[in-house]
Amino acid sequence: MPIIVASLVVNVLVAGFFGLAAGFNLNSILPKLDVVFGPDTPSRRILSCLYLSIAAVSAVALVVAPLRVPIVVVLLPLQIIYKVLTLFFIADLCNPVPWWNLVISALHAASLWIVFSSQSLR
Repeated sequence: MPIIVASLVVNVLVAGFFGLAAGFNLNSILPKLDVVFGPDTPSRRILSCLYLSIAAVSAVALVVAPLRVPIVVVLLPLQIIYKVLTLFFIADLCNPVPWWNLVISALHAASLWIVFSSQSLR
């Protein structure tokens, strides 16, 4: 199930990167960070914690194979829901976050399709 591994790797890389960047305020390295995620506020740091949690749980799923499917079945639907909701709650259609969230949601949806169609949940 390589697509499931791909979903988890994307979570580790993307959520981990943006979690660290937003949480540690790396504006000197990423000057457009404030434009995309807003200024460094408690809200952005909370979002950073969410991203880092997604990355950490995804890393566990990659390393501990017996937990992979149970984690994927819980984590990916939650991500799909919150990522799709960003399209409705971010008024700035030029902001890249909701659009990239949609791309990642499609990958996660394909991964869930594979999990459920291969009947790995028995």
